[in-house]
Amino acid sequence: MASSRRERAIDRASPIQRGLDAAAADPTEIQQLSTGAFGMVTPMQALRRIVTGTDFSECAEHALAQAIGITLGASAPITLVHVYEAAEDDLDERRLPECEAALADLVARHRRRGIDLTGVLRSGRPWTKLDNVAADVGASLIVVGRHGAGRGPRVELGSVADHLVRGASRPVLTVACDFDPSAPCSKP
Repeated sequence: MASSRRERAIDRASPIQRGLDAAAADPTEIQQLSTGAFGMVTPMQALRRIVTGTDFSECAEHALAQAIGITLGASAPITLVHVYEAAEDDLDERRLPECEAALADLVARHRRRGIDLTGVLRSGRPWTKLDNVAADVGASLIVVGRHGAGRGPRVELGSVADHLVRGASRPVLTVACDFDPSAPCSKP
């Protein structure tokens, strides 16, 4: 009987730890993580550069804003990548210059604000090209919107984010489309 009361009390215990037992191990201590083929990684490595993908959607804007916020504290540059996916019936002569102009405008707008930002335009599969650019520039993080222009807002994870999370050669941060870093935590 006492055992079942104790189990119920444990079930009702708050999931938030309020203090540390001096004799217990610190649960917030981060150990080195094995990443399989890539060896050992120590979390919180120095941030060298961030690669951020854009499809010019609102969600990509939120991801770029988050990347900018991260790099401000680390003084790390951002490489903003747009990957142009040409369809079989697509007229590259018209769309490619439009993509180039949109990327140049976005980069110029943020550079005027003092953000160390470079734009890169590639053609192909977005997840492959984002990972390739990240490797080329030595990025330590890829930041993308959780879903982009290709799907509706109810999709949990878009195809580009999904492919990157599953197969990128470096850490990937996905940003919710309605992410607001200035919003206070809500009370339960």
